[in-house]
Amino acid sequence: MGGFAFDLEETYLSESNFFTTKHARLTVTPRGMALLAKCGYLPRISKEDILDKSKADNLSKMLSILQALWMLAQIVGRLIIGLSVTLLEVNTLAHVICALIIYVLWWYKPKLINEPTILRGEWVPPIAAYMYMSSQISGWRSLHPGILKKTWIDPECSILEFKPPTAEDHNLDTQDSAQRSPPAANKITSVVSSRVSSTASVPRLRSLTKRGSFTTRPLPALTIKDEGAETTLAHVNSRLEASRELQETRWALAAEAMTLHPAIASRVKSHEIIEGDKKATWLEPITEELVDDSIGNWATENLLRDMSGFVMGMVVWSASMAYGGVHATAWRGYFPSRAESILWRVSSLFIAGSGLTWILINMLARTFKGFKAYWKNVASLRAHWTNLVGLGSLATICGLLYLSARIYLVIEAFISLRKLPASAFGTLQWTQLVPHL
Repeated sequence: MGGFAFDLEETYLSESNFFTTKHARLTVTPRGMALLAKCGYLPRISKEDILDKSKADNLSKMLSILQALWMLAQIVGRLIIGLSVTLLEVNTLAHVICALIIYVLWWYKPKLINEPTILRGEWVPPIAAYMYMSSQISGWRSLHPGILKKTWIDPECSILEFKPPTAEDHNLDTQDSAQRSPPAANKITSVVSSRVSSTASVPRLRSLTKRGSFTTRPLPALTIKDEGAETTLAHVNSRLEASRELQETRWALAAEAMTLHPAIASRVKSHEIIEGDKKATWLEPITEELVDDSIGNWATENLLRDMSGFVMGMVVWSASMAYGGVHATAWRGYFPSRAESILWRVSSLFIAGSGLTWILINMLARTFKGFKAYWKNVASLRAHWTNLVGLGSLATICGLLYLSARIYLVIEAFISLRKLPASAFGTLQWTQLVPHL
């Protein structure tokens, strides 16, 4: 929800580690918070602080729930005593059930967080630099745009490799730390605005380099299909931030985070590359959305991996199944015409079936790595063109049918009011259900 952030201006003033001119604040995503927890930097937030950010009181929530339950009770009562339930009431009931589930899940959920909790500490600059480089906020438009938003932009780490420290580097670093005098006046200075300036000492950057370093990936790993090596190198150079000093500071800070924190050091993929008769290994940093400009209340790709891939899919499409199932309860209800009855039944089944289909797809992606890799290639438009055309056409047709089914259910709920059975005008008498009333 955007409840935690790095205030870069504050960080620069206190730590003198300025690594970008593009943003003054970085909002931590759920994936970023999970990484901070693994690194031992999860902030301590009291229950009172969380409740203080809740803008809706329990009384208003309870009144809304009572209204929804009263609607549900009215429909159940009418069915028990044999009164007709209109299609508009069935449509309303589907939304009522969704509202009840949302209120239960969001009872303690804060909202409209205008002032996030600022994360502070000496650990912030390296972690913030790494999370920035791993996220799309640091990147540029992808040369391989795909279907999903996450394939539109490549983060800075997408052109870098990480070189871990060697045993020799560790020994040199230990000797250098024992003999090093206080930092001298030899510093790299970059004035970044009228308010903030940053200095980074050369000895410190050299020390960080001994711990590990970021460099551009080997040329064969950067070469893009149908593009020459020179064009690729031009793309690489154009993607780097204009200030070389900021880039060096950012890469050094991110390398420090990679070296000092095992949870971050493990976020790499090993690759082999052959150049002539030589075989070399290089480490590709795993990129994820760890920070962003801002985060809204709507679910996005910034959610945790398991949440966005499986659990969220189960929840959303289970809701779709429930929505179609509720409308299917009017299977033998009264319709002005047979055609409207058939269309209602088909629309209800199609909506519920779509939910079941996507749940099965999520389960397959969760269970089988091969299916997940295939789906990823399709989403990034890297699969064979026949697969893209076939699946694209099927998805387009199914999407239009799903949209049409949802629209029809709403329209039919209203136009069916033109002709209703006499029992639809009957009034529910609760004494028929509860005799002592």
